[in-house]
Amino acid sequence: MDEAERKRRTKETAKMLFSSLKGGIGFELWKKFDADLAKELSMFYTGVLYSREVIPQKTRELCAVASLTVLERKNELKAHIHAAMNVGATRAEVAEVIFQQATYGGMPVTVEGLQALRDVLVERGEWEE
Repeated sequence: MDEAERKRRTKETAKMLFSSLKGGIGFELWKKFDADLAKELSMFYTGVLYSREVIPQKTRELCAVASLTVLERKNELKAHIHAAMNVGATRAEVAEVIFQQATYGGMPVTVEGLQALRDVLVERGEWEE
């Protein structure tokens, strides 16, 4: 894939996955430390890896939600919950993936994951008490 295609795919995939995030994603922080490296990282992760069509985007994002839940990476988890919902995952599907992680990480990571899901739903105006 040539440079122009990687740039196009990076922009298209980033918009599809992360357009609903308020305050940006990690890229904005990366740029403050090293703009050239941030561009290369973004073009690889978003333009190459996340734009692959081997598995559907929804599946890819639900895998990210599962991994980030068990790893207890709340900020990144919230970004990928947004992304999962942006590509068609339902609230119930995201919650189910998080509940499943009790098997691998225990209930504390499940509770933290559900709190992240609630935070995202509040941000999206989709949470009712």
